[in-house]
Amino acid sequence: MRTFRIFALAGLVALGTASAALADLAVSGNDGKQVRAGDGLPMTPTPDSISVIAFSSMSKPAVIGEIEACGTLLGPPVAIAVAPDSSYALAACPQTVAADGKKVASNQVNVIGLDNPTRPALLQTVEAGQGATAVAINRAGTRALVTGVGDDTITLFAIKDRKLTQLSQVTLDAKAEPRDVMFAPDGKTGWALRFGDGKVTKLAVGKDTLTRVADYDAGTQPDGGSITADGRYLIVNAFGGVPGRTDKGSTLMIDTRSGKITDVQEVGALPESVNIAPGDKYVAIVAGNGSATVLKAKNFNEVFGKLAIFRPVKGKLEHVTDAQLGHACQGAVWSADAKRILVQCSVERDIRTFDFDGKSAVEQPDLRLTFVSRPGAMAVAGGPR
Repeated sequence: MRTFRIFALAGLVALGTASAALADLAVSGNDGKQVRAGDGLPMTPTPDSISVIAFSSMSKPAVIGEIEACGTLLGPPVAIAVAPDSSYALAACPQTVAADGKKVASNQVNVIGLDNPTRPALLQTVEAGQGATAVAINRAGTRALVTGVGDDTITLFAIKDRKLTQLSQVTLDAKAEPRDVMFAPDGKTGWALRFGDGKVTKLAVGKDTLTRVADYDAGTQPDGGSITADGRYLIVNAFGGVPGRTDKGSTLMIDTRSGKITDVQEVGALPESVNIAPGDKYVAIVAGNGSATVLKAKNFNEVFGKLAIFRPVKGKLEHVTDAQLGHACQGAVWSADAKRILVQCSVERDIRTFDFDGKSAVEQPDLRLTFVSRPGAMAVAGGPR
């Protein structure tokens, strides 16, 4: 269930939005460290930032607040998590720039206050595992999980008064490379996706302990995922598909009771984002689909990213529609009524708006939001999963 923020009419009108009342908050992490020669731009990093976006299916999306803080393009687009009451966001930071200008691994997680979303504030910085990539908050807003891709760890934090305190840490097998993590709805179970060895690890979340329970197969190079509202199924993107079934980029459904894969759907190369709509009615998949990672690539005008929408039904994914994206697109979020989707496209440095009627997704080009740095992760309250 999404939590909404109420904005004053005068404030929203001044910021260019069409109406007040209730609006969703999306939080986008934007990465300025990924400078690439093929973009035809100066080889100088731009500022990392965390942007706050007000949006709904009834109003024009608008960036209403921003703060210079670590954003990332690395790994799946799950380095941002928003508290259930939208009062703060957590932003994982797997990489920073050292004094000599070189990019180095980081273990930081930033707590961003959103009491006034037009002026987000840095409240705290804590340390998790090396290469802190994915972050998740439980439904009660009392615990957080963070992956450490560099040292194969999952770290459990307590959250109180918007402050994080480390409680426990689990170390997985060497080179497991956990890239995503999520809570089950009851908050007592966690699930970590292991890109390095193709596993999903079930975790027991105690009051102040984190314990590894079991490992299951999750295809080849599982990158990002989500969990249904009832906790019954994991929906997982696997870069290399499932051995014996396909070696192409695919989205899987995994039964959390048995750990078995119940469905596999090819979605295109490098599927990045898995986002389940409120009520579990639909799931949106963002796939790179072989699209370019720089503006001056030879195939830039020929190959594009893809937004694929499915309907999850009893452990199966029923295809609904596809839509063309930009290039090397990353995260996505749904509006509360599941009628609008925002999608980050990193090469174009923009966030695009798609309207969805249950049958087709149509972009609204005049609603694109542009950024100085590459949008790389995005979430709403209780999301992106």
